[in-house]
Amino acid sequence: MDTASFPHALYHQIFDIKPGRGEARKVKIVEAFIDLVASDGIDHISFETLGKRVKMNRTHVAYYFANRDELIRTAVRYAVAVGQHITIGHTQAATGWREKLECVVEGPFHWMERHPKHASVMGLFYYLCSCDPSYRELQNSIRSMGEARILSCLKGSGLGHKRSVEVARQIQCLMAGVLNSFFSSDYPVPLAQLRRQTVKAAFDWVERG
Repeated sequence: MDTASFPHALYHQIFDIKPGRGEARKVKIVEAFIDLVASDGIDHISFETLGKRVKMNRTHVAYYFANRDELIRTAVRYAVAVGQHITIGHTQAATGWREKLECVVEGPFHWMERHPKHASVMGLFYYLCSCDPSYRELQNSIRSMGEARILSCLKGSGLGHKRSVEVARQIQCLMAGVLNSFFSSDYPVPLAQLRRQTVKAAFDWVERG
């Protein structure tokens, strides 16, 4: 995403402050980090290689990010915020619970279609979640946000609250699992087709009642 057109609301979501020159530089560093994770892998990234990519001195990168862990966490928040921005934009014109649910399920697929390199940093994040409780805590909040968005779409579907909570959790897991499988293997189905299949599976769960 071009930092010149980066939505101001996302600066607050990622950095918890209003946008400024420093935050714009942070975004450039984070975008470069995501590119390098996707192309070279995490083991080949240092503040020096990152600085060369963004045409900054190593010490300038270290000024904005104290260590690699902080950079990874910010990159995850950045990628997720971009994904949420795309999903929310996709659902704004939706009316009725069916159209809203379809848009919410499609949102992550549109995110990955537009920003496929984000899949690499999310894959790194999922690995870290498996062995670091602090990353798992961040993942729990991301997952809960996704479930809440799906749950809000199910109002009017005729499902009771308890069943709606269960279905929202199932759909959220389905989307995450499908995208993870697609980007971590030679998946035999194109992403656009997989998106349509996932939407159908989501409605199948709703219609089972």
